[in-house]
Amino acid sequence: MFRLLVGLLGVTSVIVAVSLLFGGGSLLWLDTALTDAQGFINTVPMEMGVDGYALVAGSAEIGIEPELPIDVGELATIRLRAENQSASQAIFLGVAETDALDAYLGGVAYAVIDEMGEDSFEFSYRTNETGEAPPAPPTVDIWVTSAYGVGEQVIEWEISSGDFSFVVMNEAATEGMEFEVVVGARVPLIKSVGVSLLVGGGVALALGTILLAIAL
Repeated sequence: MFRLLVGLLGVTSVIVAVSLLFGGGSLLWLDTALTDAQGFINTVPMEMGVDGYALVAGSAEIGIEPELPIDVGELATIRLRAENQSASQAIFLGVAETDALDAYLGGVAYAVIDEMGEDSFEFSYRTNETGEAPPAPPTVDIWVTSAYGVGEQVIEWEISSGDFSFVVMNEAATEGMEFEVVVGARVPLIKSVGVSLLVGGGVALALGTILLAIAL
């Protein structure tokens, strides 16, 4: 009876060890194989065309494939890199509180991303009655972070509590955009969590092996 109990504990420990080792190894592979020099996991470049004045995405709608096994709502940074397809057209990237951004864009049609993956996206349009063009985004004091100009522009935002949204516009707030964008996410905890899982898996495997040896 004693050996049976010890054997069951040993088998359980080995099963737990395999799960921990697999999880830890996956995280370390993710950290080394899929991240760039700055530690970001990125989508492929996506070409987008929007008929309205802006493209808006809430932080919750931005998805990175493969899906991160850690909640990016804590201790994570989102990066947007975008460039207007017209070499002479300046682009604007910004992050603002969602209510403030909705008020700023309240008079025009703009696109809202419903879902974004590694190389595709789905969006719908929002409109209202006025149709009045908004002021140029660099002149508005609502941005948590922003970048604008000709050529590729980059913003990075450390995710924080609250309701925030990203926006891509023409710098002059003109209607109609064609641009290329890359979205990235950096989660510094991936490596440390992966190492911890590997250590825990190694301990569980050693314990399971000892218990099975005793049972046999």
